[in-house]
Amino acid sequence: MPGLKAGIGIAAALAASAAALAGARPELAWTAFATAFLIFCLSTRLSLNWQILVGTILGVTFGRAVASGMLAPETADAMKNVGKLFIGLLKMLIAPMILLSISHGVASMEGARELGRLGSRTVLLYLVTMVLAVITGLVLVNWIQPGVGSDLAKSAFFHAAVGAQAAAPRGPPSLGEFLFSTLTEVLQSPVAALAEGRILPIVVFAILLGIALLHMGSAARPVIDWLAGASAAVMTMIGWFVRLAPIGIFALIGNLVATVGFRVIVNNLAAFSAVVIGATSFHALVTLPAMCWLLSGMGPRELLGGLREALVVAFTTSSSAASLPVTLRCVEENLGVPRGIASFVLPLGATVNSDGTALYEAIAAIFVASLYGIHLGLGGQIVVFIVAIATAIGAPGIPSAGMVTMIVVLEAVGLPGESVGLLLTIDRFLDTFRTVANVEGDAIVAVIIARQLR
Repeated sequence: MPGLKAGIGIAAALAASAAALAGARPELAWTAFATAFLIFCLSTRLSLNWQILVGTILGVTFGRAVASGMLAPETADAMKNVGKLFIGLLKMLIAPMILLSISHGVASMEGARELGRLGSRTVLLYLVTMVLAVITGLVLVNWIQPGVGSDLAKSAFFHAAVGAQAAAPRGPPSLGEFLFSTLTEVLQSPVAALAEGRILPIVVFAILLGIALLHMGSAARPVIDWLAGASAAVMTMIGWFVRLAPIGIFALIGNLVATVGFRVIVNNLAAFSAVVIGATSFHALVTLPAMCWLLSGMGPRELLGGLREALVVAFTTSSSAASLPVTLRCVEENLGVPRGIASFVLPLGATVNSDGTALYEAIAAIFVASLYGIHLGLGGQIVVFIVAIATAIGAPGIPSAGMVTMIVVLEAVGLPGESVGLLLTIDRFLDTFRTVANVEGDAIVAVIIARQLR
């Protein structure tokens, strides 16, 4: 708490100095403040969660100051430009991240071939948990329909953000048309797909490449080692960009509040947040425990009690990778999973299994489409279903990884990737809930496999 107070105090001082300059040179004031806030975020000992909270508060403050006339309108334009740069940084790494992480993950599953039933059951169960998560999200978001009839779609911000990218809806395609267009999309040059950022061909090629390397055995080891290094390098770069999240979120929120209005944003995002939390909670408290009880015989109280420490760490860190050591200890000591099974299943799950992320992305895509007045029929929702699972498999287990992969899902259904700026206002808060679902999904698969292989 002392660190938080100090951070807010410094940020408030920066805001006051910038406001003092704003009367004479608004562009100079914004540049000075943004630079000072960025330096503060990169040098402070405050956790990234607190930095993002400070950035959110300052974004709302600056946005309302612009809307009320206290700051010059040029400030909103400057914030919009910084927000676009931040989104551009995230989009830059999407294609290489998915290609490298998926191909390396598949190629590294040599243990799956050696362990036979363990490997195949692990992959199958992870797919089942993600499918159930996305179905839960789609059912609830279609039932509640947050964003339908929202005033946000009529704002100047939305017209600027949509531009020519999201044409008027022409109705959902038939299932046959969807399957044919998807197959046509997949059978493309992976080099062209990388250059153009088309995700489905990249995912298919990455899976095939990983399987081919796995089939080659020891001869493919140099390539697998290179993929591991390249994947780690991309994850490091993502970590750098995530460190810039406070200034990016500050700019995006500031521009949103200045152009749309704070009350409108809160009113519309409250329903969306409730749907995400409700769907994630149902998946974590009902679907996953029921699946574990049906397939392993372990009751919900024993399961959740044994995982309590790991789930708390997941909630506070928003990182399934950071939670992995605690999750390993909980499933081994509290739930009786043998170390050999836990050490194979859980690290693989931290890489390829993201129930909460897939669920969140599906809900967010339907929500954003509703804000734009676009109805996603059967074909569109099947696209959301497939792409949400595919991108969740390739998402890194770091805080706010959904910021990167969410852009892919939005663009897959014809929505501008810049729309993610709306979701960034509450992304870190919702990230805590979906990380809990991610970690719990990994753990129940380990429990089920351990009980079935006895």
